[in-house]
Parts: sequence; C-alpha cells; structure tokens
Amino acid sequence: MDAFYQDYLARENHSIDEDVLDRALESLEGVALKFSSVFISDAKQRDNYNANVKRIKAQVLSQVKAGKVSVREGAEFCYEARNKIMAETRKNTSAPGRAIAEKKKVVSPALAELLDEKAIKRFGKKFVDLGVEQKKSMYYEIVESSARPNAGFNTLNKVLKTSGKVLIVVTIAYATYEVVNAENKQKEAIRQGVTIGSGVAGTALASLAVSTVCGPGAPFCAIGLMLAAGVASGWAASKIVDSLDEEIEEFTKWKIS
Repeated sequence: MDAFYQDYLARENHSIDEDVLDRALESLEGVALKFSSVFISDAKQRDNYNANVKRIKAQVLSQVKAGKVSVREGAEFCYEARNKIMAETRKNTSAPGRAIAEKKKVVSPALAELLDEKAIKRFGKKFVDLGVEQKKSMYYEIVESSARPNAGFNTLNKVLKTSGKVLIVVTIAYATYEVVNAENKQKEAIRQGVTIGSGVAGTALASLAVSTVCGPGAPFCAIGLMLAAGVASGWAASKIVDSLDEEIEEFTKWKIS
C-alpha cells in the first residue's frame, strides 16, 4: 500500500471517528435541552444546567484528544448519559404514580439529629452552623444516596465517571423538584408521582418542611430534606463519605442555589 493511500485511509477513519463522536455529543445535548425545558422552570437554573452539559461535552472531547479515552468510549459515555436523562424524563412524566403527600412545615426531630450527627462528623459543627456550600454538600450526599442505583457509569475514566454521575444526580433532583413544586400540586401528584432511585418518594415528602427551611428556588435543599426521611437509615449508616469528595467538588461547579 503506497503512502498516499495509507494517508487517505487514516484521514477517512479519523473523519468517521469524529462523526461518531459528534453525533453522540449532539444527542446528549439535545436530550438535556429537552429535559431542562420541561423540568427546570427557573430560567437562570435552566441556563446553568445547560451550561454544565456543554462543559461536560467539552470534557469528553478533551479526554478523547488527550488519549485518555477512545472515541468509542467517549461516544458510549454520551449515549449512556443521554439514556439516563431520558429515563428520568419518562419516569417523571408517566401517569399515574403514587400521589405526593402534602408538604408540611415541620422538620422531624429524628432528621434534625441525623443532620447534626453527620455535620459534626464531617465538618466539626452542627448542621445549622454550616456554611451554604457545606450544607449543599450534605444535600448532595442525601440525593446521591437515593439515586445511587441509577446514577453509576460504566466508563473506567475517573473524570467522566464523576462528572457523569453528578449530571444524573442533579437531573434527578431537578425532575423531582419540578413535580413537587408544580402550581397545581394535587393534580400533578396524581398525574405524575415521583420515583427516586429504586423507590418512590411518596410519604417521605409528608413529614418534612421545605418551604420554611429552604426558601424558593433551592432544589437540592428541598429535595435533600424531602428524601432524607426515606433514605435516613441508609444514609446514617453510610461509610463512603470520603469517596464522595470528588463528586462534591464537581457538584460545586454547578453553582446551584
């Protein structure tokens, strides 16, 4: 085979690889855009979600260009992320589901004790004394604990595994938050229902306050507290806090209020 033909084949293969990856990246962004338009009503947070998806797209490209993942691995990561987002979209728009209980305005003492226990263990002070970012990291741990069965990625690449998982955990929180805070809560509760991880939030939402504790526009605070009742036993027994450090660091880049 002469040098010209070898060069031609190399360029052709490179072009095919780029096309495969481009389609995968576009597919991920397209599904994410659709999700955000349906489930994130706040324009600022919707823009933030989409900007982070673009950041993850750029991350995939940089990992491929650096030779840390192959084009095939990069494309598979994109399609896996797309499929997980689509699953959350379908899950939270299917009817009927278990009705979401009416939100209350009292935080259960058991949850308050658990939050304090975890806060002291991680930060050396009670939950109420934590800074905003420290509280967010704890909310992330709660949502992650519930989402864990559905948020893992097959890729061996540590960077993409972390950013991909955070993307799905954030997606789950936004989907839940939008349903819970729908204008017609009773109608939405009956029509949709909210499935988180392998269980249904259901009555876990009934015993916790979110409006008085979190205020408006705080999806991770609200969903973290709502979920805590349902996952408290597992979260209390969790020994993997340190392993979440990289995910929490990635989560801080999302700048969610």
